[in-house]
Amino acid sequence: MEYRNVRVVSFDCGGTLYYKVEKDHVVFHKILKSLGYEFKVAEVKRALDNARVWWNSEKAKTGEVWTESSWIKLLQKMVSNLAIQDIASIARQLRERWLLEAEFRAYEDAMPTLNELKEAGFNLIIISNVSSGKNLKTYLRKACIPNFFDAIVASGDVGYEKPNPEIFREASRILNIPASHILHVGDKYEEDYIGAYNAGLKALLLDRNGLYKDKQCPKIATLKELINLLKKNPNNFKF
Repeated sequence: MEYRNVRVVSFDCGGTLYYKVEKDHVVFHKILKSLGYEFKVAEVKRALDNARVWWNSEKAKTGEVWTESSWIKLLQKMVSNLAIQDIASIARQLRERWLLEAEFRAYEDAMPTLNELKEAGFNLIIISNVSSGKNLKTYLRKACIPNFFDAIVASGDVGYEKPNPEIFREASRILNIPASHILHVGDKYEEDYIGAYNAGLKALLLDRNGLYKDKQCPKIATLKELINLLKKNPNNFKF
């Protein structure tokens, strides 16, 4: 694929720029323990997994997009699965405490790549399936990734989730830049590559762990390769 005329580089976040240090159920287990509940880690994991199965079923029926309200519904279901009585209060505390206690860490190739792209004159944006842009900024801060993005398009804010092409088109509208001048990079084939491609963006799949060897699409194993691809088209760079 040619990457000429790329003016904007769009990134997914989780699995692309940063990762969670601990699984959600591990964080929730610690919070519940601090609240006086002596569950085993496996019990909390099972309750959360079952709640996610329930949520996916509800989402399939209603088409609801993941938002802060969805988070609370999921946690209420998890609390109910653990047979805790004060469902609403405990779910609210779990959400509030998770936002404080969950840790995020940038991949080693994230900041060098973002810095080089920024210095080269590219506009940088984020397109992410996340409950809100506000929360996404918190995750980025926790991962020590500066908020030097020209736009943050969060599914919970715009009402569309990847791979729906509309979330990608929303980014094009916000920036007033043709979709064909935007390159989206993400780690999920359907959500990131197919979604962006169908919306008219250039698309690149980040396959850090070789999960998509069978997919015939442009792929990179590290973000460092992104710089090399763009440098092959020197009109993209503004040095």
